[in-house]
Amino acid sequence: MHSQSLSGDGRLEGVSHSEVSREVLGIFRSITSRYWGWVVVLSILTGLGVASMIIRLTDGFDDRSDWGYVAATVAYLTTVFAAAPAVAAGLRFTKNHWRRPMTRIAEIYGVTGILGLLLLLPVLAALPPLEGRNSIWFEWPVFAPFGWDTVSMATLVLAGLVYLWVLALPDLAAARDHLEPSGRQRFIKRLALGWKGNLRQWRVHRWGILILGGFYLMSLPLMMTLISSDLSAGLLPGYKDAIFPAFQALQALQGGVAVVLVTMFILRTAGGYKRYLGEDQFWALSKPLLAFSLLWFYFWWATFLTFWYGRQPSEVNLIQFLMFDAYRIPFLMTFFLSFLLPVSALIWNPVRKSIWGPTLVSVSILIGAFFNQIRMYVSAFSISDSQVTTHLLTDPPGVQAPGVADVLIIIGAISGSALLFLLVSKIIPVISIWEVGEGLPLSKVRQFLNRTVRVIAKSY
Repeated sequence: MHSQSLSGDGRLEGVSHSEVSREVLGIFRSITSRYWGWVVVLSILTGLGVASMIIRLTDGFDDRSDWGYVAATVAYLTTVFAAAPAVAAGLRFTKNHWRRPMTRIAEIYGVTGILGLLLLLPVLAALPPLEGRNSIWFEWPVFAPFGWDTVSMATLVLAGLVYLWVLALPDLAAARDHLEPSGRQRFIKRLALGWKGNLRQWRVHRWGILILGGFYLMSLPLMMTLISSDLSAGLLPGYKDAIFPAFQALQALQGGVAVVLVTMFILRTAGGYKRYLGEDQFWALSKPLLAFSLLWFYFWWATFLTFWYGRQPSEVNLIQFLMFDAYRIPFLMTFFLSFLLPVSALIWNPVRKSIWGPTLVSVSILIGAFFNQIRMYVSAFSISDSQVTTHLLTDPPGVQAPGVADVLIIIGAISGSALLFLLVSKIIPVISIWEVGEGLPLSKVRQFLNRTVRVIAKSY
């Protein structure tokens, strides 16, 4: 049975590779006034964040609490934007057919790791010495924590950039041949490295993306372990939570799926990609989002029980400090937005099988993830040196409210991530043309009993 695209909404049976290429490259080629307007707005917000960061640097590192919200911002960037490429790599390893139109969106977010790396350096400089306090470096203090944390983040950033570049080589070559001669076309031509698309190049390309994807998947948990241990757990006296790094990695996967869903919705409604980002993609991504939201509660409950049943004075002070007293509001916001609301919504199939449902749930998760980083990182940076070295939280400080500079740095970092995505989207197409084209012959529309179904062949 021949079908000329089912409803033109994310299903492309009967459409040729050349049609996909012409349509995607046509959108890619166009740079509208609305695009430039958003670039200007995001550039201004990013500039305000940079100016605030410069002012914060001139104040020095004597008061570590001044850097609490910067640390929370670093953690947020790594547990949301930097985790998105891992989502794409995981879906590629599991050979999901529906992921073909949306994996490039996740992969482009790898460039935002540059911002996280730049913000991480001054945050590490604000950390107290390792002597006399808990840390993961008791057997290997050389270059720690500054050196190894920087290396782990830089490795992840480099892996994300190379992963994106290798994956985009066929589409860069297509854009090179489609665009008229210009500075943009010449830059894309350099990035394409003379790609011709012969059999040998495709074989090397296939193995390259598998190796780089696996490397990124391994690098992300390592980086999350080091960052969460040094910037949060190691500064909270008496904080005994062996699964905290794993919890942060889980939040990264949840946040990575959420940011991809929100970006898909924006590109579908305002970017002209409705034909490629349809109900199938939103419905499929809502399922791991529900699983990660349920696992969020499991990890939180396992952590909570450790302190609740231990009932040592320091443990009571910690759960009061992080959940029920000073940071009660951030905790309640996190619990509601990262667990209760997502699970309550996504257990209903009509919500999962929609465009708006997973998108609104993802917005909730992104907000909840930020409140959780405030709870865990701002609180840790507010602990004085005298208490950090006592291993007991006897006098918990009050909640630390953000200043004007903190708010501008947060807005600037998030705006900078969106700005980088916008800029890269006009260098690399946000829809992977070669992957969509590769999947077209694998899917056919057939009549089965009294309904029309899609039959998908097994790919390599």
